[in-house]
Amino acid sequence: MLSSYLESIRTGFAAFVGVGVLVLLPLIALHYHRFGRVEPRRAVVLYGLLAYGLVALALIFLPFPSSLVCDGETMLSTRPFQWVTDMRHNLAANGRSGLGAVVTSTAFLQQAFNVALFVPLGVVLRKSYGRGAFAVVAIGLGISLAVEVVQYTGNLGVYPCPYRIADVDDLISNTTGALVGWMLAPVALVVPAVPHPDASTAPPHTVTVPRRFAALMVDVVILIVGTHLVFGDNLWWLVALTVAIRVVLPSATGRTPGGWLLRYRLGRADGGRANPPRVFLRELLGVTGLVTYAAVAPSEWWFALDLCVLAFVVLGAFAVPVFRRDQRGWPDLLAGTRAVPAAGRSRTAPLAPVPR
Repeated sequence: MLSSYLESIRTGFAAFVGVGVLVLLPLIALHYHRFGRVEPRRAVVLYGLLAYGLVALALIFLPFPSSLVCDGETMLSTRPFQWVTDMRHNLAANGRSGLGAVVTSTAFLQQAFNVALFVPLGVVLRKSYGRGAFAVVAIGLGISLAVEVVQYTGNLGVYPCPYRIADVDDLISNTTGALVGWMLAPVALVVPAVPHPDASTAPPHTVTVPRRFAALMVDVVILIVGTHLVFGDNLWWLVALTVAIRVVLPSATGRTPGGWLLRYRLGRADGGRANPPRVFLRELLGVTGLVTYAAVAPSEWWFALDLCVLAFVVLGAFAVPVFRRDQRGWPDLLAGTRAVPAAGRSRTAPLAPVPR
């Protein structure tokens, strides 16, 4: 029995990995549409529920039968706690008794598994979404009932008859598991609470990562075309042009060409004008630093060092900001800068601090 469970768990987790990759970009798009960023606690809970749901479904329905003989056997049990009677008969037939025999019997382990299967559901419903005991019991019962209906109908008609018994004891065990999860939720420290939408949404004057990334692409096109047409792909000219576009221009005007097109400027953390040292530090830790490193680093340097530099820039400038309300990455945080919408703002007028 344990080996079949482990195989189902592996199958469910493999399905989660595949589905998780497929829904990653739609999830990011949905979060940005609703909140203007990816709220990490919401994302963790959503992906956790996805993993839990797929593994649970695999445990409930797998393995699918390769062939099925419908002999008219009743695949429905409507007598509550029938498992207790079946366990007693089995123990008596095998001459076993005592607590050890009970807790190691197949019938008891099956019901314990059914309880444990729904414990995570109760934990998440209370800890992450603040549901009360009645709501958790109702949701657990509803989901368990839906599973039993699917099983009794041969997976909604896929099979000519059920291959697993639809059992009222499963309803009782699953619902009990959800309630146990509700009671255990306060000590489930690894499960985050989903914040209120108002605490998840980026402030209206925040320049989002997709907007900044689009502006960067504009700058990159200018750098590539300018270097190729004018300077013949010379890396040092690429560095010089990058410094001019990404450091000199923002220091003088607050904007790169991409920032001008996407209507935002580079400012201090409070929204005021960023001085040249701040801009220089930001770019040294960001795109300009990466371009300079690519130009000066000898080809025989460690590949691992190249990956570390690339990861620092990509994660720090684009991955970390996705999860922050103020959309600031490591370069902005260390330099005390951030992107500020240009429309309707004075170049030197400070803004209220943006929540993290």
